[in-house]
Amino acid sequence: MAKVLDSCKSFLLIVHKCPDPDAAGAAVALASALKARKKKVSIGVDKNTISKQTKLLLKKLHHKISFKPDYDVDCIVVLDTNSPMLFSLDKVLNSKAKKVLIDHHHPKQEVVECFDEAFIDEEAVSATQIIYYLLSEMNVSFTRNICLAIAAGILTDSANFVAATVESFLVLGEVLEKGNLSFQEVLESVSVPMEMSEKIARLKASQRLKFYRNGKHLIAVSKVSSFEGGVAKALLYLGADVSFVGAARGNDVRISARAANTVVSKGFHLGKDVMPLISDVIGGDAGGHAGAAGANGTKPENLDRALRLCVERTRELLRAI
Repeated sequence: MAKVLDSCKSFLLIVHKCPDPDAAGAAVALASALKARKKKVSIGVDKNTISKQTKLLLKKLHHKISFKPDYDVDCIVVLDTNSPMLFSLDKVLNSKAKKVLIDHHHPKQEVVECFDEAFIDEEAVSATQIIYYLLSEMNVSFTRNICLAIAAGILTDSANFVAATVESFLVLGEVLEKGNLSFQEVLESVSVPMEMSEKIARLKASQRLKFYRNGKHLIAVSKVSSFEGGVAKALLYLGADVSFVGAARGNDVRISARAANTVVSKGFHLGKDVMPLISDVIGGDAGGHAGAAGANGTKPENLDRALRLCVERTRELLRAI
């Protein structure tokens, strides 16, 4: 991979729509390393949707993301996504650039085949962790900014280390040391007070909550108009082992799913075994990690059906645990 990157002079780093701190951190860390090698680099996303948490991190890192990326480059690197619904795959394919995929989600062969090179590590807790390995291979000088970007990605994508691995702790320790960073600085780079609208969304979701007992496990389901990811995570804190939260807006439908470590550690995997089953139902795509996954589609009228399928499949899987 390092040889491929060294052979190109200009780069476009593509992050998924509504990039989280992990996607943004991975892009900034890689961009900083490439710029240090006198490469021309820009970071792009095809839709102007960035969370406050990611905006805060980008401000701390002194980086910006372009909403009108230029695909006329030597190399396009797509980061932290395996879903063609989360980036403009057609624009990537239409470019003459060399195409590289760097990801830590369960790979989709039809997407991987579109790239000249793919660097995928499902065991990595975050995309920034993969970038750390790549930059180490390139003998990059780890600046303070690069280290902060990597640490922030590991922190957020591990759900504040709830889903952390030994490797992710080791990488975190190394970047804190190399960047002369305190853990408090990393926390402050992504710490945004919860908006009133999200607080209301979480409380409304609790009012609409339905739950299903499956032996010793509980499955929680709710619907909101926004903040479905945060709500799904909040339902685990309330006591659910697995949660599904749907949101329908206009012609779009999104479902966020979360699973507790107690079931993930026994082989339960949302990204591989549950969410892909509803891709066609919602007219879109789905996937993700064992404990955190999602689906995006264009058939909001099928939201209830999709949630039922998620629950049915989850019950089947939990019976075997």
